[in-house]
Parts: sequence; structure tokens; C-alpha cells
Amino acid sequence: MIISPPFLPAAGLTAADNAANLPRLDPMMDLVDTFELAHGTYPIAFDRRWHCGVHLMPTMQNEKVRAIADGDVVAYRVCQKPYDGGDGRRDSHAGFVLLKHTTETGEGRTLTFYSLYMHLLDLDSYGSMNADGRQLPEFLRLPSPGGDQEPAPAQSGGNLKVRRKDVLGWIGGCHGQQHLHFEIFMTKSDHDACFGRTQLGSLTASTATGSDCWGHNYFVIPAGRSFLRLPTGADSHGKLRGIVFTALDAGSNVEPLFVEIYFHKGDKYTNVWKIASDGRRTLLTSSPVKERDYEYDMYKRATALYPACASDGYELLRFGRILSPSPTLRTPAECSTWIRMTFAAGQEGYIDVSDSAIVKLTDGSTPANAARC
Repeated sequence: MIISPPFLPAAGLTAADNAANLPRLDPMMDLVDTFELAHGTYPIAFDRRWHCGVHLMPTMQNEKVRAIADGDVVAYRVCQKPYDGGDGRRDSHAGFVLLKHTTETGEGRTLTFYSLYMHLLDLDSYGSMNADGRQLPEFLRLPSPGGDQEPAPAQSGGNLKVRRKDVLGWIGGCHGQQHLHFEIFMTKSDHDACFGRTQLGSLTASTATGSDCWGHNYFVIPAGRSFLRLPTGADSHGKLRGIVFTALDAGSNVEPLFVEIYFHKGDKYTNVWKIASDGRRTLLTSSPVKERDYEYDMYKRATALYPACASDGYELLRFGRILSPSPTLRTPAECSTWIRMTFAAGQEGYIDVSDSAIVKLTDGSTPANAARC
């Protein structure tokens, strides 16, 4: 499932980002982060009350509010006019849309979550906001029945559906404060059905056993592991089965390491933290270490380094382990997976992450405190 933010402002890399060659994974979402207002933060609002969502306000005050993903309409309300928020002024908006989203994440695991968009503008105010109601789905173009009440009763979504980026309305406000109240949440049963098989909340982590891998890759390296200048078997030119490896540093890590690896636009990025005895992490990589075109070249590397089974080799290079329930590569020598990473300040070397003592995780299996392993 593709997910986008509730606003679609112009976004992209700044000149400074381009000069620094920074891997911005989602510049549009980064921009939306700047729209959060101090009076409506998650999970505690400014008045110390529990607050289940965030208040967002883009710089463009007539910015359209859009569905973040394809979904079923659970409930909605369209108001003809603003209503009295409690101090005698019509300064609040009760329009809202609640959507249900369902997708598959692998291994037959269904992910169900909800998105809520509150304080949508009333129909009478469309003119002042230069809002064109014809851009809305038909069910949002007319006021909800029961308009003699303030606000009108919520309506069931029935069989109504919306698509990602569909316009759900324009930003209204509450008590004179213009903003969108936005939430993403799950029911407990939906949460447990999806995340019950992960290690969320575990005090220790172990290598994931399922094949449902998504998000970033993570490795927990025990202390005292050897890092090599070149992978074992590389020749004097740094080549291992025709694949060139840059000569790095040899040494060992004094403390355990927590390693994050992700891919962006074909490039590979690695962050490394050292883990103190009390669980505190210190970042060893001031910026993610970049390996250009690594993902684009991964099949070539897998074919050369793992001639007995390139598909198993591809998974080793991508995830650090073979996901197939019936792997062809089985012996330690066949499964050697040499990854470059920082092991001390200013020092990089190669380590074979196929070692069973190295914990291998993804976002689908990572406990919240994996760095304490």
C-alpha cells in the first residue's frame, strides 16, 4: 500500500541537501512535520490532556486535505456552517472523515489501520477559502442530515470508498484555531494480529525466523568481533570472485554495535551506534555511509559471489539471511556475507554477518529496545 501525507505541498531537496548529497527518504513528509502546532501534539497536548492525534497547519491556509491511502469510509460528517465552540461564537468546525485501510505485509499477515481527519471546513465557508466543492467525492458535497442539530449526527460510511489523494475537504478549526486534527491508529485486535509475531517489547532480540521482511535492516554485533581490511579470499587487487572490495581498516569493536542499513534510489546507507553497558547508544557515523549503486549491482554481486544459488545470495546481501524455507546455500563458507561497516570512530572494516551470533532484524521484527541486546 502506498501512503502519502494528508497535504501535498511542493517539496523536494533543497540546494543545501543537494550540496551535502543527503539521502532524504521522504522530503514531502519531512515538510509536513513542520506543520505540527504546539497546541495539539501527540500524545500529550499543551494543557497536559491525553491527545490521540496531531494538529497540522500548512503555510497555505486553503490547502486541501487528502486521503493518505485507499480506504473504506467508516463514518463522516459534513456541516453546512460552523458551530458554537462554547463561548458564544461560531468558531469551530465539526466536519470529519474516518477511513479504514487494509493491506498485506507478507506471510498472509494483514495490516488494518484507520486515519481520522477532523475540523473540516463547513460548506458556507468555502467561498472565503476559495474552495471548490466539485473536487470532493459526491457524498461530501452536501450537508449531513440533521443540520438543525449542532453539529449534525455522524453518518455511516456504508459501502463508500475513497482513493489515495482524494480531496476530503479543507482545513477548518476549533475554538478559533485553524488546523486539521489528524490521527492514525489501530484497534488492539488489529495491532496484535499484525505485530503479535514480532519481538515488540522484548528485553532481548533474536534473529527473525519468518520471511516477512520490510523497512530497514538491522544487525546487532557482539563486542570483540574481528573486522578485516578485505574479505577472506580477496586477492591482492581486492577482488573476490571478480567483485572489487575497497581496502579498509582491520580491528575489532570494543563494545556491541547496533547497525542500521537501508537503500535509497539504488544507493546503500549504513548507520552504526556503539552500545554502552547501560544501554546508551553513541552514533559512530556522523552521516550515513553511502555505497553508490549497491542495490542496482546486487544481482551482479549475488551471481558472482554465490554461483551455486544467486537468489539465496541476493537475500544474504539484502537481508543478511536467507528467507527461503528450503535454501540451497547451507554451509558457513557458502553463506559468507561480507558487509562494510564502521566499528570504531573513523574506522571501517568488513565483517561476515552470516555469523549466527549476529542478530539480524528488519522493521517488521525489531523490538523497541533491540539496542540493549
